[in-house]
Formats: sequence, C-alpha cells, structure tokens
Amino acid sequence: MNFALPDFVKENARWIAMGGALLLAALVYFLFFASGPADGQPGGPGQGGPPPAIVTLARVEKTALTPNFTAPGDIVADRDSIVASEVAGRIQSTLNIGARVRRGTVIAVIDSRSARLARDQASAEVRRLQTDLKYQDRLVARLQQLLKEEAESEASLDEALSARDQTRARLAAARVALETANFDLSRTRILSPFEGQLVERKIEVGEYATPGREIARIIGRTGSEARVRIPIAAAGSLAEGQEITILANGETRTSRIRSVIETGDEVSRTLEVRAPMGTHNMKMGSAISITVPTGVEREVLTAPRDALVLRDSGIFVYVVNRKNKTAKRIDVQVGEPNGDRVAISGKIADGDLIVVRGGERLRDGQEVTWDDKDKENAAATSRKSAG
Repeated sequence: MNFALPDFVKENARWIAMGGALLLAALVYFLFFASGPADGQPGGPGQGGPPPAIVTLARVEKTALTPNFTAPGDIVADRDSIVASEVAGRIQSTLNIGARVRRGTVIAVIDSRSARLARDQASAEVRRLQTDLKYQDRLVARLQQLLKEEAESEASLDEALSARDQTRARLAAARVALETANFDLSRTRILSPFEGQLVERKIEVGEYATPGREIARIIGRTGSEARVRIPIAAAGSLAEGQEITILANGETRTSRIRSVIETGDEVSRTLEVRAPMGTHNMKMGSAISITVPTGVEREVLTAPRDALVLRDSGIFVYVVNRKNKTAKRIDVQVGEPNGDRVAISGKIADGDLIVVRGGERLRDGQEVTWDDKDKENAAATSRKSAG
C-alpha cells in the first residue's frame, strides 16, 4: 500500500524537519537542565546547588552588663591661672615661655620708680606728723601745768588737745598711706602663685601694664584631672566618688568622680565631669575618653560585634542549626557595648551558635560548614544544652 504525502508537506519538508529538530532540542534542555532546584531555594552539592559556605562561629552568651556612656575628653591641670598686674607701670622684664617656676618666682617686673616716689612721699609725711605730734604732746603738758597754776585758761588747753588729736589721726592716715605705697612697690614684681610652668606670655617688655592687665598664664605641675562633658540626659545617675574608667594613651585606668558640675551648657546640653588622673607622663591637653555607668547592672545576651550584619532593612545575625547545619537569619536589636561584644535582643537564646565571619553573602537557609575548633565549640554547647 503506497502512502502519498500531501503536496503541502512535500513542498515544506525541509522547514518541517528544522522545526522538529528545534522542538527536540527544547525538550532535551528542559529534561536535563531545568530539573534542578528552583531559583532562590537551597540545594545540596549532590543536587546541583552551591556548596556549603565556610563560616566562623561564636556563641551567644548571657553577661552581667551595666549600661554606660563613653565620651571624649582631655587632661587638664588642677591649677591653671592667668596672672594679672595689680599696679600700673611699664614692663621692664618677663620670663620666657616654657620657664619652670616655683611659688614666689618673679615672672615679670614693672618699672617701680613711681611706686618708690609714692613710698618716699608717704614716709616723709609720716615723719613730719610724728614731729608735729611730739611738739603738741609737749604743748599739752605745759598747758596742763599752767592750768594747775591758774596761769592759763581751760579753753587754750582744749584747743591744744584738739590739735594734738587731729595730728594723731593724720599720722594714722599717713602710716596707712605708707603701708599702701610699700605694698604697691612690692607688687611691681609679679610673682607666680604656685609651682608650675609659664605656658603663655600675654605682655611684652616695653608695654604699659594697668591694674587687671593679663601678664602670663601659669599651669600647675602638682596634679592633673580628666575632664569630659556628658549629656545631661545620661548624667542623672552620676555622683561624686563614683568609679569610672579612663582610656588614655592606649591604657585603661580607673578613677573616681571628683566633681559633677551641676550647671549644664544650654547649647550642647552637656555638663562637665572631673576625676583625678593620678600619676602619668602625658601632657596637658592629651585626648582621653571616659566611660561612666548610666544604669543598674543587669543580665543581657551578648554577641561579638562582627556577628552583626548591617543592611538598610535592619540589623540581623545568622543562627546556625546544629542538626542540619543551615543558617537562619534572625533580626535583632542592639544595646550597650561591652568590649568587643554588644548586647542584643530578639528571637535568640543563650548558647546559640551564630556566624561571626562569612555571613555577608549568606542566604537564609543556606548550608554552612566550619572548622574543627568551631565544631568542638558547637559540640560542647550541645552537651551543655543537653545536660
């Protein structure tokens, strides 16, 4: 029996064969290549999926933590004075910047000629009045004797007594003026009020000083303090004598608050806290940081800082399931820092294994693997949980 192909098929046999070949190729592709895991679903190495991600693990730990606040500050001298002139005159000499001084060291000298003249005039006035008073004392004595002999009137004696008393008063005033002149003369030599260093000279030789004119700045060398400004909102629990931590020059030391300045700055809304620095070899003005407790100690869950994954959508960690070795994304809230760890809260528990390295490219539910040390930690954690 002969089967005759239609004329249409005969005329388009070549195109029909090409279409069949394309159809067969598409069928082969879907059978062999499109049968793997769906996009976005985890697949094991045996099913054509990605291999397990290599990660480093750590444990979530429960820690007793005290809320604290860390603020930058600096080291200041316990004594820092601007020494000013008390008398007028031209500056004759000053110490150089950086000079070490003791208490009473002359740091500047003012021309003392006017002060000496005033002292000499006051001294001469005292001597003149002393002479007048001696004469009036003798005069009163003679008049008293004459009054007894009825050779002089009582009015003359009264007049002599009044003149003598007035001279005594003028002499007392002259002595005060002499003492003032001597005092002004001594103040032409400006002295350091304490031991320290002259760190700034505010007047030069030849300039004219007036009372109150700044001469030099002296910084004390007998002690220093840590100074820091704390936000008023965080300073409510601070008190004198409270222990704080100072980080200075890479070293940590403890101290106690000496004073909390109760008046805060209206612009920055901060107030000043000071604490003794103790013995150190750092310079005044060196940068430090102070950590002060701002709350009551409580137990919180903590995790290494490196475990936190920061994204625009929030902060999360990857918790590893010990049985199927998969990583699950858990959103967390971050609290107070504690060294290289930080307080966290969320759907996590004490002892959970979390990823600290290798979590940047993990997917939720992806398989993970870790080194033997982390496996030992995981096994220890499992035994602890089982116990």
